[in-house]
Amino acid sequence: MIREVVLFGGVVYIIIALVQWVQNQTVQAEAALFAGIMVVLSLIHYARDEERLKKIEMAGLWLAIALFLGYALAKAGGYL
Repeated sequence: MIREVVLFGGVVYIIIALVQWVQNQTVQAEAALFAGIMVVLSLIHYARDEERLKKIEMAGLWLAIALFLGYALAKAGGYL
């Protein structure tokens, strides 16, 4: 059930990215990149090996934490 919900959410975001691509020609590269990332992220949950899936999920979690930390430091330092 969770895999299907994640896949459905990914499809919804891909559709939003494609609509943005059509409506705003200046974000074509970003929309295509975002759609590609969403495809990869949506299909990760269909991995056969549960241990590998857990490692990928943990790496993604720590990457998200690191990005939030980097953003906070850049904002506090006046770079953003």
